[in-house]
Amino acid sequence: MKPDANTAVYCIIGNPVRHSLSPVMHNAAFEHLHINAVYVAFQPQSTQKAIEAIKTLGIQGSSVTIPFKVELVSLCDEVDNLALEIGSVNTLININGKVKGYNTDGNGLIKTLEHHAVDYVNKNVLIIGNGGSARAIAYTLAHHNAHITICGRNETNVMHLVHDLHHHCTSVNSCLLHDLHPDTTLPFDIIINTTPVGMSPHVDTSPINEDCIHQPQIIVDIIYSPRETMLIKKARNKGCKTITGEYMLLYQACMQFELWTGKPAPFEIMYNALTQALQ
Repeated sequence: MKPDANTAVYCIIGNPVRHSLSPVMHNAAFEHLHINAVYVAFQPQSTQKAIEAIKTLGIQGSSVTIPFKVELVSLCDEVDNLALEIGSVNTLININGKVKGYNTDGNGLIKTLEHHAVDYVNKNVLIIGNGGSARAIAYTLAHHNAHITICGRNETNVMHLVHDLHHHCTSVNSCLLHDLHPDTTLPFDIIINTTPVGMSPHVDTSPINEDCIHQPQIIVDIIYSPRETMLIKKARNKGCKTITGEYMLLYQACMQFELWTGKPAPFEIMYNALTQALQ
């Protein structure tokens, strides 16, 4: 479909964001359903300017990625209860000049685990990172009675997230990355990387050493570029079940599409567009 004066505009905001494959998925979905809309990527200098631009230009909706997810909570005119409890937004809807924030990250991760037949209820889960994605994933898994440990480099940031999570669940612990060793990671059933460590162009890095990975742990990396990160490679070397980042990207995007349009997301169309772009 060719854009015209009536074309609705959707976008993703983040920094960096030029690598994003969200436009590939959403534009394929718009075209398949004959929706007169286009989805583009923007790299604003600040969240305040991004919100102002969305309102001024009449952008209908936006995805949000690193590093804006937490900061945008306070800048939205309204925030969905789930996103408010999480303390992070990854989806914006512009309703007559009022921007409302949502979060689809946590449920995107849940659907990803279910897609791979992974049981997460009452499991011990190590989450590496303390940003917006980590918040959403930790909160959602904790509400399914998973036992969460937040791990990061900065003790202040880690403890801030742990403190916030304690308002909603009690089974939350913390540790620092430099304190990880093979014995401390042994009790975990699932390890999830939510940091950009291993993202292109720094593809030779991993957030944890290979000796901290044990079979039969399930290793999840939400990075999708490259599709097979160094963490995933290390886990496969150990014979672990691995889940790569395109699945969470796809599932959270499908939920965003449905929030924006009120229509069921064409899952297969979006999946095919994403996987072709990743080849």
